[in-house]
Amino acid sequence: MRKFAALLPLLLLACTAGDVAKTVATADEIVAKAREEINMACWAMQTADVAFMVFVAPKADPAILENEKRAVAAANAICANPPSNVNEAIASILNAYKVATTAAAVTGI
Repeated sequence: MRKFAALLPLLLLACTAGDVAKTVATADEIVAKAREEINMACWAMQTADVAFMVFVAPKADPAILENEKRAVAAANAICANPPSNVNEAIASILNAYKVATTAAAVTGI
């Protein structure tokens, strides 16, 4: 373990700005290629929401319905404008998380 700790600074120094830029470019490319999967996930989420509204909503507590409404709104925002790079993906995820945690805090779910 101590040998690894001694090598860690050398490994960190080996990362150049070019390596970082290449990694970011690769990550952006992966996110851009994931748009098809994002679209499929959006379709699945919307289908699940319809099933929720048909089978669960009629007997669900209003707090649960409000939480579902907020979660679907956050997902729909991502679906309407899928991220094309890592920065957009992270921002979308953080915004969806903020919406979900706010709903959970309000409803206690």
